[in-house]
Amino acid sequence: MGFKNFRFQVIVRVLLLVASVFLFFRLGFKSTLMATQVALGILIAVQTIALIRYIERTTERLIKFLNTIKYDDFSEVFSSRNEGKVFDELYQRYNEVIRKFRDIRSEKEATTQYYQAVVQHIGIGIITFKKTGEIQLINNAAKRLLQVPQLSHVEHLRREAPQLVEQLLTLPAGQSVVLHLKRGKERVPVSLFVVDLVMRGEDFRLASIQNIQRELEEKEMEAWQNLIRVLTHEIMNSVTPISSLAGSVAADIQDVLEAQPAEQILLQREETEDMGLALQTIERRSQGLVRFVQDFRSLARVPVPQQQFFSVPQMLKQLQTLFQEELIRENIVLEVNCPENGLQVLADRELVEQVLINLIRNAIHALADQPTKTLQLEAFPDQDSRVVIQVTDNGSGIAEEALEQIFLPFYTTKPTGTGIGLSLSRQIMRLHKGSLTVSSELGEGTTFTLRF
Repeated sequence: MGFKNFRFQVIVRVLLLVASVFLFFRLGFKSTLMATQVALGILIAVQTIALIRYIERTTERLIKFLNTIKYDDFSEVFSSRNEGKVFDELYQRYNEVIRKFRDIRSEKEATTQYYQAVVQHIGIGIITFKKTGEIQLINNAAKRLLQVPQLSHVEHLRREAPQLVEQLLTLPAGQSVVLHLKRGKERVPVSLFVVDLVMRGEDFRLASIQNIQRELEEKEMEAWQNLIRVLTHEIMNSVTPISSLAGSVAADIQDVLEAQPAEQILLQREETEDMGLALQTIERRSQGLVRFVQDFRSLARVPVPQQQFFSVPQMLKQLQTLFQEELIRENIVLEVNCPENGLQVLADRELVEQVLINLIRNAIHALADQPTKTLQLEAFPDQDSRVVIQVTDNGSGIAEEALEQIFLPFYTTKPTGTGIGLSLSRQIMRLHKGSLTVSSELGEGTTFTLRF
């Protein structure tokens, strides 16, 4: 068994202790043997303490084992010390438990890394935070949407997005709300949904934030195209009375011709005035309806883009030349900021130019009453390598209620406007799988953003 066998050592130590005690009392308390008896007493005390310490050392390994579990330190290995079969088996069981915990922890870490990778790669922004606002997790989609490299507390967003912070903290669980986030010079519509969670007795909130701009635009354009088709049908039906009036006038003229077969025809003044008024009515209403129908058709029948790569700087330079005379006449300073080389976009250049011409002309009208007039054209790649073109003016801006409606067909803030241009421009961008957005501050100006 060896000298280190636990049972053997305990027996030997107990026997020595018993022998020492027996000898201590056997000597009696004689004065001549007092020194020997004191020495035996000290020996008995030392042997007792040694026995206790030896036994306690066996429990120290148990405490060490429990600490490895408590502190998740599973690097410890318990090796045999030749203390007997029982202890060898005990240490073997310790090692098996530690290996099991180590496997569980490895599996848990692998699972955690897997779910973290999934959360980080999904396109919807995810944020989890405590009720105090302390962020526990924020994925890459949320960082891109909120334009933050890192986020440790919800309140850090209050300066840029106070409405979002308020809804994150107070929105009832299981409900959603649509908000607008200001991202640079753009206003991005997002859908916010929150749920409450309890983990290890602590309350958490999980919020999902999704950019719904594309979905809103698709639904908007689908609804308006359906409306346009219906209205076109109704408008064409309204032409029927005009046609009937024209037929009536033609019939009257035919009756007069039949009643007076001579070369010269005599008409009463009243008859002539009635026919002239009818013809004027037909002309006026026909022209108005033709213009109206043409506007509708321009929205419903945008040509399919013929896409090819072209240079954005070259296009902006040509637009600058196109508007040069008008800008000088209106005392407008035009600033063009664009990389000289390398910025290209896959699109239909003629349709994109049509959009930009419309936006530039709108900006010129917006600057009409400004003492200092500045128009800025910018082009640059965004963080997702998408080409962005912005048209910015320092006009009086657009009211909040008007911002929500300016892309609706036939809505206009200009006395002589048709309300077609911006609707048509947004539809052109949608056909390019891009977007057209607007941001504006009253008294500061307006920015339209094309994102390809």
